[in-house]
Amino acid sequence: MDESWPAQEARRAPHGMIATVNPLASAAGLRILRHGGNAVDAAIAAGAVLTVVEPLSGQLGGDAFMLIAEGGPNAVTAINGSGAAPLASRLDRFAGGIPESGWLAATVPGIVDAWRVALDRHGTLPPAALLEDAIAYAEHGFPVTGRLARNLREFMKIANPATLAVFAPDGRPPGEGSVLRQPDLARTLRNLAEGLDGFYRGPIAAAIVQASAQGGGLFSAGDFAEHRTEVLKPISTTYRGWTVLEQPPVSQGVILLVALNIIETSRIPADPAARVHQQVEAHKLALGERLRRVGDPRVSKLDLEEIVSKERANALAARIDMQRAAPLPLQPAGQPDTTYLCVVDADRTVVSYIHSLYASGGNGVIADGTGILLNNRMRCFNLEPDSPNQLAPGKRPMHTLNSWMLLRSETPAVVGGTPGSFWQVQTNLQLISNLVDRGMPLQMAVDAPRWTMGAPTSWADAALSLEGRFGEGTAARLKEWGHSVSLVGNWQAGGAAQLIQLDGAMLIGAGDPRPGTSCVIGY
Repeated sequence: MDESWPAQEARRAPHGMIATVNPLASAAGLRILRHGGNAVDAAIAAGAVLTVVEPLSGQLGGDAFMLIAEGGPNAVTAINGSGAAPLASRLDRFAGGIPESGWLAATVPGIVDAWRVALDRHGTLPPAALLEDAIAYAEHGFPVTGRLARNLREFMKIANPATLAVFAPDGRPPGEGSVLRQPDLARTLRNLAEGLDGFYRGPIAAAIVQASAQGGGLFSAGDFAEHRTEVLKPISTTYRGWTVLEQPPVSQGVILLVALNIIETSRIPADPAARVHQQVEAHKLALGERLRRVGDPRVSKLDLEEIVSKERANALAARIDMQRAAPLPLQPAGQPDTTYLCVVDADRTVVSYIHSLYASGGNGVIADGTGILLNNRMRCFNLEPDSPNQLAPGKRPMHTLNSWMLLRSETPAVVGGTPGSFWQVQTNLQLISNLVDRGMPLQMAVDAPRWTMGAPTSWADAALSLEGRFGEGTAARLKEWGHSVSLVGNWQAGGAAQLIQLDGAMLIGAGDPRPGTSCVIGY
């Protein structure tokens, strides 16, 4: 990307709007909005297309989370489509550690059942109508983007033979502009068009379990048949007069709420270096809360009310030294990819949607004959006996996926999110602060210079990467305060944020220029 990349204009439309990272997905969602579907229908249609055209960022073998606001103040539902470790996942099977790839790295996929639950509760159209575009792109092909071509070249290093047959049919990954077809995936999607529950009971589940057994994995038919999507209330906090909604655990969204609570205890510095320092230190403290105290609520005791309380935030904020960087709370070891979208329809139903395989391309394994690429979410567990996130049979790992909404007077005002694994909450913290604390218009809040800490799939170091637009002076001051800092390209921070603002009768959308393919459209 050109380092002088200009800021985009925000998009405006009165009736409905969708923001995704890929124009084919946005077009699919807009088609649904304009032909009788609501925001939930459109989100799933767009999400299905993304599983085809952005397969390494999230596929049918991954997970999905949604926030859905429908029908008035406080009527917001959190859908948690995360899968659990196989019931055969005993600790002694992982004595050498949790692998990054292969069948032992995969949890039960949750995305398809999340779609089913969302449609049963909120949808208006049948799966056959919503999967039409995804089936066509899988069957007839789509043009490979430059970003996907680059990622596929790296992905080939971990891909199994069935995966290579899909993504490198002539022995090499497709180049930019070439057409990629996935006929096995098209057949699977056609099967799902007849009923989404067929993923967990019937030939699709049987094929995955059989491939797992042949590949040394642990999946059983019971793991799939017993999978359930959770429907929950969002967790929330107030921030300078706004209400912030987030995904509840097993999502890492709690980190964002705790960090905002900490920042709210003091004023926002005008100096960019001090502002970055404040955000980074608040994030470290919030990360410590998550690492020490939060696991799968179905297994671990969890006092979320206390963790997200203002009293706890005051105690944590007292630890911040505004002229000295603190060490990380823990030092565990750890290229992700994810995809985020948001939709608002004419009735002002609002959807914040995110799905992922975790690390780019998941576990590198396709279940032969299905076209389904599996996740490597087992990597989000650890093996430490005193951790609330220790691996256990049937337990869900703590999840990087999170999405948020801002409410004014109990009514959705802004919906947004971003991919980026552990960087997600860091980026979302900056986006919300830009909107609330600095009063930035929507697109300016997305375009503003951004920092990231550590690596996207690891919090093992506190090194900061600052976009070059922060300048040498900001970097120098942060170094004086003890931060390890490097300047990266002007638009090279992680993330691909998509935001929609509900502004009276008008919808305003903003897409992130960083991935180069964001597409915000409305009517």
